Amino acid sequence: MSRFPSPALADRIDDRIQELHDGFVRLGGDDSPFTLKGGEEPVERAQQLHNERNESERERDEESNEPVTRAISQWREDMMGLDFPFVDTIPLDEQRRRADQVAELATEEDFVDRIDRDVAFQDEVVRGKYWRGVQLIEIGTDPDDFPGFQVGVVLAHEVGHAFYDAWSPESGIEEQPRLFQTASEKEQARSLSERLHGPMIETDGPFADYRKGSDEELAAAVFASRIIEPMAAQRIAPDAVRRLEEPFGNLSDKMF
Repeated sequence: MSRFPSPALADRIDDRIQELHDGFVRLGGDDSPFTLKGGEEPVERAQQLHNERNESERERDEESNEPVTRAISQWREDMMGLDFPFVDTIPLDEQRRRADQVAELATEEDFVDRIDRDVAFQDEVVRGKYWRGVQLIEIGTDPDDFPGFQVGVVLAHEVGHAFYDAWSPESGIEEQPRLFQTASEKEQARSLSERLHGPMIETDGPFADYRKGSDEELAAAVFASRIIEPMAAQRIAPDAVRRLEEPFGNLSDKMF
C-alpha cells in the first residue's frame, strides 16, 4: 500500500505554510502553480487583464504552465513567458481531465483494476491510496487544500504508483533508488516533487517526509507532473522524465 498524505494539513512544522503580504498562502518557500492558494484580490485584477486578451491567445496560454510570478506588473510584460497563479496556469478541471485520461489507460492496460473516488479516509490528511496486490486506487481530496493535493494531481500520482508497481512489482517503498540511476536524475525528480507537493521535511524520526529515500514516491511525482504539466516537466527534469519513460516502451506514447 502507498498512501498520499497532505503535509499541508498535518500539524507537524509551523513554518511550512506561510501567509504572504499579497493575500496568497504558500506551502514552502517557492512559488509554483501547485503550492499557492488564496490571493483573491490580485487574482481578480490579473483575471480582468487576462480576459482582455485575444481568446485564442488566452486558451493557448492556459494549456501549459510557465514560471509563475505574483507581481502583476512583471506578468503583464511577458504574459506568454510567465504565468500568474490561477489566471493563465492549467485550470484544475483540465488537470483532472488529463489525469482521468491516463487513469482510463491504466485500467485498459490492466495496471489498475478499480478506481474509487470521493473516499472518506479515516486519516484526515490522506488524499489518495494505491493498494498494491489488489490494484485498487482510492481518491478522496479536499477542495480547500493546495492545488498539489487536489483531484487531478492526486489521481495522476496514484496511477504513477500503479505503473511503477507494474515495472517493479517486488519493490515496495524501497530504501535505495532503482529507477533514477544518477544523482542528477534523482535531484530532478526531487525538484518536480517539491514543485507539486512542497518542500521535503529535512528531519528524522516520525516527522521524516514520506518521500525521503523513496524512489517510488519520486517516480510517482515525476509521473504526475508529466501528465499534468508535460512541458514544464520536460523543462525542469528532462533526464528524470526520460528515465521514467524508458521502462514502458511503446506504452509511453499513449501515456505522454
